[in-house]
Amino acid sequence: MPRRKAPDHNLEDLVDEEPPTSIDPYAVLEVAQDATADHIKSAYRKAALKHHPDKAEDKEAAHAKFQEIAFAYAVLSDPRRRSRYDTTGRTEETVDLEDDDFNWTDYYRAQYEGVVTEASIEDFKNEYKGGEEEKKDLLEAYTKFKGRMGKIYQVIMLSNPLEDEERFRAIIDAAIAEKAIEPEKNYTEESERSRERRLERARKEKQEALEEGDKIKRKANKKNDAPDSLGDLAAMIQRRQRGRASNFLDDLEAKYAPKPKKGNKRQTPMDEPPDEAFERTASRLKKGKK
Repeated sequence: MPRRKAPDHNLEDLVDEEPPTSIDPYAVLEVAQDATADHIKSAYRKAALKHHPDKAEDKEAAHAKFQEIAFAYAVLSDPRRRSRYDTTGRTEETVDLEDDDFNWTDYYRAQYEGVVTEASIEDFKNEYKGGEEEKKDLLEAYTKFKGRMGKIYQVIMLSNPLEDEERFRAIIDAAIAEKAIEPEKNYTEESERSRERRLERARKEKQEALEEGDKIKRKANKKNDAPDSLGDLAAMIQRRQRGRASNFLDDLEAKYAPKPKKGNKRQTPMDEPPDEAFERTASRLKKGKK
């Protein structure tokens, strides 16, 4: 599978000379003013993983958001800077403290390169999966995409149909029973064949990730160096999966969704394409990527 084209700009091009001081660090990290240091650290890790530029299509916008997150953490994680901000309400006065050699560019680069690591992803996964935040994100995605499970997996962080299918369905079914969400037809009438295709794609993604990891390790061993982290690989696989799945489903819908008749604005549900058509579409997309 070919790698995605690298962006035309690099990290140095996107680090501002000055930090984004016109922010409310508590609002950026979505924590209360009396939040503990551990709570602030946890909130920063979640925000940084969620908005890391390596996972975004719009790199410049993602860098701007990530800069705000990194600077908010620089203020709130340092007791002196936090105290100064709480007293003055001005973040620009927290940058130049006495006897402080804080360098924003070096700090931002360290945060950018260090936040997506194997350990940080595993810590976040343990906190996020099965928690209230994931449940909230799941039900919001269900409503937004009208029950399309394939789309839901594209936006729920660290989700995988092989691990989460039954658990996600239990959460959604309970919410429907409680009338917290509507029983969308795309969800309640999804065929077994559609579910199995989703699981098969996930199995292929897993195999691709393992193969890609082996390639990185072999390449690193040749250079007598260790790979940076599995986090980089995870981010790459997530971006690839998101882009390919989106294009694939959009292509199928455009080809097989019935066109509305003139004067009739209602759109009938998309018929499931026959197996032969599905295979032809998959083959054509694969050739196009090559």
